[in-house]
Amino acid sequence: MPRIERDALVDFVSTLIRELGADPDAATDMATSLVAADARGHHSHGVRALPAKYYPEIQDDKIRPGATPDRQETGAFSGLVQGNLGFGQLAGRHATDLAVEKAAEHGVGVVGIDGVSHIGRIGEWVERAVAHEMLFAAFVCNPGSQYVAPAGSAQPRLSTNPIAFGVPTYDALSFPLVLDIATSQVAHGKVREYAASDDTVPSNWLVDDDGTSLRDAGAFVDGDGGAILPLGGFTTGHKGFGLSVMMELFASILSDGAISGGDGDTWGNRAVFVVIDPTLHTTREGVEERVETFASYLRDTDYSAPVSPGDAASGDRGLLPGEAEHRTLRDTRENGVSIVDVDAALLRELAAELNAADAVPPALDS
Repeated sequence: MPRIERDALVDFVSTLIRELGADPDAATDMATSLVAADARGHHSHGVRALPAKYYPEIQDDKIRPGATPDRQETGAFSGLVQGNLGFGQLAGRHATDLAVEKAAEHGVGVVGIDGVSHIGRIGEWVERAVAHEMLFAAFVCNPGSQYVAPAGSAQPRLSTNPIAFGVPTYDALSFPLVLDIATSQVAHGKVREYAASDDTVPSNWLVDDDGTSLRDAGAFVDGDGGAILPLGGFTTGHKGFGLSVMMELFASILSDGAISGGDGDTWGNRAVFVVIDPTLHTTREGVEERVETFASYLRDTDYSAPVSPGDAASGDRGLLPGEAEHRTLRDTRENGVSIVDVDAALLRELAAELNAADAVPPALDS
């Protein structure tokens, strides 16, 4: 797995995005977002997405690289961002910044997003808001991508419909608290990672058409049947299903976007970002004290019993939300960004197709 210096990777990826038709500033912003995901260990939302997802969608006119988002203020503390089929990460930046501005002035900011393919790693927008010392919540759906079965079914009817939260920690911790999860048993991108590595997935992630556990990630990604289980799997999937339903309703209503089963265009993400000033009813010191007290309490947990934290967990015990990404980012800053071999190959292929092979950094040119 090659390692590459962050700025060199951003420069290379932004070159490819410019070749696809984006202006230089937008290309740099997009590349920065993609590399930020890889730098935190989330390769499913990193540079892989450019050749594997976004380039095919550009060819199908589902993404227009030169388009820019429009911001509409709908009230003192609310707004909408229309992506105009541009890169979704650009809309995510606009929406986060507008919601932060509203919250700084009025205590709360609520901003919906529509007209995008994919807004990227939601955790990036969490981090962007908490960097301004704000609380953050996101409700996201993708009505046009049915991968997830309702509880008790094997038919894919929903997307992975993520939910995300963020809490600033000030000086209480060395990292912000960031939770970014799918309301399905696993994110679709994670299944793709297993498929790319020819690995079998855990038995409680996917369900086959006949209702049995599906372990073949490649078969699912290739469209040979199956569905992702809702969060809770075979045992308590009704909880994840309920969360997913609420994600789609909140996101579609507050973005004024289409919903599954409706007549409108269901392509792409809909989302609503809610930003809240944490000092509405307390002080900065009050927030910091609560974070420090709660983190200390949780870290004093007894882990002597042989209980697994889960197949996909980092380590052998519960980490605070955002802690795993913080550790990976710290390693990235010291040693460079890790790029999966298959992702490096995809980037080289795209560079060649765009007549930009000379831009491939030596670390990826193998």
